[in-house]
Amino acid sequence: MDDASVAALAPATGAGPLFVQVRDALRAQILEGTLQPGERLPSESALIARYGVSRITVRQALAELQSCGLVQTVNGKGSFVTRPGRGQASGPLVGVLEAMRKRGYRARGRLLSHRRVRATRAVARELEIPPGAPVGAVTVLRYRDDVPFVIGTTWCDPQVAERLVQQDLTGQDIATATEVGLGLRSARARVVVRATLSDERLARRLDYAVGAPTLRILTTSVGYDGRPISYSETDCRADMMDYRVTLRG
Repeated sequence: MDDASVAALAPATGAGPLFVQVRDALRAQILEGTLQPGERLPSESALIARYGVSRITVRQALAELQSCGLVQTVNGKGSFVTRPGRGQASGPLVGVLEAMRKRGYRARGRLLSHRRVRATRAVARELEIPPGAPVGAVTVLRYRDDVPFVIGTTWCDPQVAERLVQQDLTGQDIATATEVGLGLRSARARVVVRATLSDERLARRLDYAVGAPTLRILTTSVGYDGRPISYSETDCRADMMDYRVTLRG
């Protein structure tokens, strides 16, 4: 995008520091698709003129977008949009719904609950926050051909959780909603997979036999700034779900 295109950007509005306003205005353009993947953002000079802010403010805004993985700054060339196209998560994991659809199944999700809770020691450790700190907890049940087969709870910052439940969690995975809808791009994930047996409560929720084999997947998503974005615990029916990993050298 050249400097003449800067007029298409909406002015920064709302409360908060100026760099946050500029960041949010540019992020909205990226998430709405006005700024496409691979496209160059306006130059620093153009952004300074458009928003009436200092060079330091513009650079702070661009640094924030880069830390989220939405843009990449190349010395001497400018900043470019790096987010993948709408509807695809760019993180290291393929979501459950996306994976099932690729295998030819009908797949959907249903939001069961959204609540504000105190972080347990396990959640606090993964999110790198003090035990007992407030977190948002979002629980979603997934269906394959109308049969419940996966249930998972995701813990994250309360404000992120508030925004997350406003996304379409029926048709898209949590990872996709977080990355595409919220602009919180994952750089990497820590994953632990355990073999477990279903207790009465889990069996009831998944329409499964008590004591039947299940997979428990523990996932911590980490952003480009090195800070955890979310932690999730997901229980899967072993007769309907497997865990596939592709390793590249």
